[in-house]
Amino acid sequence: MTDRRPGEELVYESDWLASEPFFYDLRSGRAGHEIDAVIDLADLEFDAEGFNDYLDFGYAVFERTPVRGVHMLRHAARLWRGPDGLRVEYLDDPAWAWLDRSSTVHEVLEAAGAKVAEACAAARGEVVVPTSGGLDSRLIDALLPDRRRARLFTYGLSDDPRRSFEAVKARELARRLGLRWELVPLGGFHRYFDEWDALFGVSTHAHGMYQIEFYRQVRERVAPGSLVISGSCGERFAGDDKRLRGLPPLRDAADVMAAFRRRTGMNADSHYSRFRSAHEGAARLLEQAPCIATDGRARVVAMVRLRLTLLSYLVRVPASLGFGTRTPFLDIDVAMRMLTLPQEVREDRRWERDLLARLGLDLEAAELPADGRNTLNLRGMRRVPLRPLDASLLREVVDPAYVRWVNRWVGPMGLSSEILWRLAWTPGFRRVSEALRSTGLADRRLTAYNAYLTLKPIEALLRRRDLARRGAHAG
Repeated sequence: MTDRRPGEELVYESDWLASEPFFYDLRSGRAGHEIDAVIDLADLEFDAEGFNDYLDFGYAVFERTPVRGVHMLRHAARLWRGPDGLRVEYLDDPAWAWLDRSSTVHEVLEAAGAKVAEACAAARGEVVVPTSGGLDSRLIDALLPDRRRARLFTYGLSDDPRRSFEAVKARELARRLGLRWELVPLGGFHRYFDEWDALFGVSTHAHGMYQIEFYRQVRERVAPGSLVISGSCGERFAGDDKRLRGLPPLRDAADVMAAFRRRTGMNADSHYSRFRSAHEGAARLLEQAPCIATDGRARVVAMVRLRLTLLSYLVRVPASLGFGTRTPFLDIDVAMRMLTLPQEVREDRRWERDLLARLGLDLEAAELPADGRNTLNLRGMRRVPLRPLDASLLREVVDPAYVRWVNRWVGPMGLSSEILWRLAWTPGFRRVSEALRSTGLADRRLTAYNAYLTLKPIEALLRRRDLARRGAHAG
């Protein structure tokens, strides 16, 4: 069925997740995958709700962006262009019909295997699987139909990447499957702010720059036309949803915000915003999808949809560097079959762990010696120090005292915080470190870093706006 009206043409139709973010402005009629192409810099204004949600989540959510008038097309929706401009049509949500169904592990594997095989058949070069040794990439590696074309690549998160948890597990996985594997060193990703900003603008924070550094190196090691198969979001659908399921009923916007905001702190703090807001987007989500109030599986779908504004970088970055891309776990048949498995086999992803154990890929049982610390961002700040944010420029939208606090702790002053963080891992110093951590000092460097990466795209947007206005004035 189509709701096309006389004189209208379809601009874009989103899939069931809105897995490829698409932006539009009803006033100007601009639309596209790049938010910068939609924003009218000379007429730029900020949206209080969208801006504050961006700070609190670290990326644009609830169909809004930090820019007034610029929206994201929701899942299962069409954008039409007609004589009266742009119009949005919401379609029936295909996910909710699945919640009355029950799936089997055999159906999951059949659907996932078909998607992996289909992806590999479409590859003109080699098949690249970014492999952390976790359950998602491990399952994709096990499902590969032609292992001769497969190339596994891993980046390590600890100080010695060769000993990092991800690298040790991925190396062992490749050995057991007889696959080619390589470790990719990272650390210089702060050089890619401009490249990242050109791709994503103010739709998300700049935390994914390491993906640019990673895929630039991978591109040099594989044949042209190679395909990247990503395990993006598999963990949520597969059973890593205990927190969402365990929440009490969501009654209002505050409950929605508490449920869906990430708890890792990869964001800034809207308390320092110049704008006041009332979480209208969160209230609208609850109104549009009332099933998330009580249904844990519906919450998983909502969570993935919100996060794909950010996680789309797992596909867009390699695509921008010339790779083909596929994400089997985002296919509705695969994702919803995993989500509708009996809860007893989804608990702690038991179905997946049992399957991998039968295939001889139970890496947890091997108790491989590895370093589980994630120091990648700390090493990045040391390798390529961050330029201070412009507090004078940002004062238009956030408290300049907050910006100065961020600058202090991502700069040399933050090294004291890093030292205390590292002491927690050092035998003999842990009690001292725990006492100092109770003051909050040990967490300030990474907290400030996350805020920095969230504010940096806003700063870049303000600079572009000022240049555009000076150019218009000069013209």
